[in-house]
Amino acid sequence: MFKRLIISLFLVLLLFASSKASADNIRTGLGYYKLGEYSKAEATFRNLLQKEPHNNQAKYMLAISLVQQKKFNEAKQYYKDIIVSSNNESLVSLSQKGLSNLGENSALSGNSNVNRAVINVNTAGSVMVVNNVTLNNKLKTSFILDTGASYTTISTATANALGISTQNAQTVRVMTGSGYADAKLVKISKIEVQGISATNVEALVLDLPAHKGDKSDDMAGLLGMSFLDRFKTTINKQRGQVTLERL
Repeated sequence: MFKRLIISLFLVLLLFASSKASADNIRTGLGYYKLGEYSKAEATFRNLLQKEPHNNQAKYMLAISLVQQKKFNEAKQYYKDIIVSSNNESLVSLSQKGLSNLGENSALSGNSNVNRAVINVNTAGSVMVVNNVTLNNKLKTSFILDTGASYTTISTATANALGISTQNAQTVRVMTGSGYADAKLVKISKIEVQGISATNVEALVLDLPAHKGDKSDDMAGLLGMSFLDRFKTTINKQRGQVTLERL
């Protein structure tokens, strides 16, 4: 029964494939999946996502390949990513069922109608700290606001708390205050602060000097431009406020 569902899904995925190369990769990966060669299916869909990072069809096929290998936390992350980003009702429904089968609530909607938020921040010299930032509707934490950072960053502890795997993530070399460092490029399904949110936010897993010990709830990292670029951002240091307006 399940294999018949996969074959039917395969036909749907080909219809929505963004290119011939995408369709070919999906076909190849599905072939491995049907043969029970789940690690090869995983590698095929990861390769496709490196070329097309917003390809939700590939994310779903990668998720079910991960489930077959008992890599449940990473599979959950891809299911959630699809739920908050895809317009394909079939894929969203299948991802919700996938999450449910793994014992997790699929509700990730939050308040997506907020287009403007005025956020009070704590300041310490030139540092501005944004509190009560919610990641993937399950982890509330704080970030340092950094308009000079190209990427949002999260600590290793925060990534672990969110179930984000860095095992096959792209490595990015970045300059920090202590010199160059290698960081893993991942995606956070949803970042929300005071009702305004962004989905599929690229982030670097990078431990900063402030990350002492292994607690994930003290300071997650830097809230950088991979999040802030989604909004018109106005900073009023005198009032200790940041205004985000959806573009």
